[in-house]
Amino acid sequence: MRQEERPIGRHRSRPVSERSSIKHQTIDLFNSSLDKQLLELIPRSFAKQYSVFPIKRKRNRLVVAMSNPGDYAALNELRLITGLLIEPVKANEADIQQLIVRDYPSEINMEGLLESDLPEKESAAFSETGNDDSPIIKLVNTLIHDAIDRRASDIHFDPQEKYLAVRIRTDGEMKELKILPKNIQSAVTSRLKIISSLDITEIRVPQDGRAMLKDGHKIIDLRVSVLPTIHGEKVVIRILDRSVGIRKLEDFKFNTQMLIEFRNLLKQPHGIILVTGPTGSGKSSTLYAALGELNKPNVNIITVEDPVEYQLEGINQVAVNSSIGLSFASGLRSILRQDPNVVMVGEIRDGETAEIAIRASMTGHLVLSTLHTNGSVSTINRLVDMGVDTFLVANSLAGVLAQRLVRTICSGCKIEETASAAEAAFLEENQLHARRLAKGKGCAKCGYTGYQGRMAVQELLTVTPELRRMITRQATNDELQQYVRQQGMKFLIDDGLEKVLAGYTTIEEVLKVAAQE
Repeated sequence: MRQEERPIGRHRSRPVSERSSIKHQTIDLFNSSLDKQLLELIPRSFAKQYSVFPIKRKRNRLVVAMSNPGDYAALNELRLITGLLIEPVKANEADIQQLIVRDYPSEINMEGLLESDLPEKESAAFSETGNDDSPIIKLVNTLIHDAIDRRASDIHFDPQEKYLAVRIRTDGEMKELKILPKNIQSAVTSRLKIISSLDITEIRVPQDGRAMLKDGHKIIDLRVSVLPTIHGEKVVIRILDRSVGIRKLEDFKFNTQMLIEFRNLLKQPHGIILVTGPTGSGKSSTLYAALGELNKPNVNIITVEDPVEYQLEGINQVAVNSSIGLSFASGLRSILRQDPNVVMVGEIRDGETAEIAIRASMTGHLVLSTLHTNGSVSTINRLVDMGVDTFLVANSLAGVLAQRLVRTICSGCKIEETASAAEAAFLEENQLHARRLAKGKGCAKCGYTGYQGRMAVQELLTVTPELRRMITRQATNDELQQYVRQQGMKFLIDDGLEKVLAGYTTIEEVLKVAAQE
């Protein structure tokens, strides 16, 4: 072996100038054979901090993947930790971190927590101490950071009769993270309440709180919800990564014509634009992207939200606070006295808020908001059901964007396969044809699911003069649906199948969120 390629070990050190000239070839970790028994040689915390992952051992040499093979301080420390000569190879940092999350066991020390005779009251009191070395504090911190590493959007602490289940939601799918003994349930719940400034003595009513933590260079917002159940308090934590920032409308992969129409709606001086869909369908993200386009020095934008998810520079944001009587309705009334051009209401939850928002849109304001409905057309009758007069709906509603989220095919294992007979038949029913369709065969990068990340499928209803007349005469939902279909409107299923043909997702994913009309 040439001298400049020798691994770090007990041998003559080289000058810095000679070291810096070494070039390392980048390897593909996900297509390399890995020996998981070697994980015991390098602590998880060290591997994560220095982006190091063991690959294989050759007698007294350990081959490790590193994002920075030139970090000689880390290499020397590795030699001391393992007692072996270190042979570094270069690998992508994101790939290394992903393997650490996938293959390393979580650093949760369950010693002392598994004693079945530990009383629940004693556990709860233990978690309330300010001692950062407390096993409960370490346990909760590790679970939260583990969930963040796995790109989870939510963490669920589900109390069962004999244990506490910890589950996470990643790309919309629930996965089990850890099963904890029942005797520490009260301690874990108390700790979660403490970090989110909730009342640990109150166990009979639901509570909502929030916390903030730093994970590396990222600032993470945690929204905590506590709900009493028959087996104890269920805690759900929504994870919001502030470092992601506000997305642009182009990032949502709108249909080209749909994006033009949506931007035209945003250019209107007044009227109400609604984004609809179930919880977790990306409605708020779309609204923030729309506000980003409207945010200019000559436009006064005010929002009322529950809670304020992202802070936007140049926009006045108001947080709902029910404890002091600041609701969406009361906040909206006050906002209208602040001379706004654009008003964003986080969510229309009741008839009072709906009517105030709609009347505001008829008095020279552009109003943006969200509503929980199944589709864009059904939103019209939903507003009427909430007590809003059909005349007000017809004359104020500018457009409705309905959306859902589907998982996208993993780029690391994306392949094309011949469409099955069922898939081909389904496409033909929708006047579409394709001989081959993209799929994910499953790899380490996506956890062998074939999917990584999510994208939106959408439908946009633009209210035309004829549609206003139909709303005024109280046309049924079926009549409205038939009319907009005749006018060429694309529904969720249509947009979803277009994205299937473009290779973004699969028919299976689209059918989970969009019914065939």
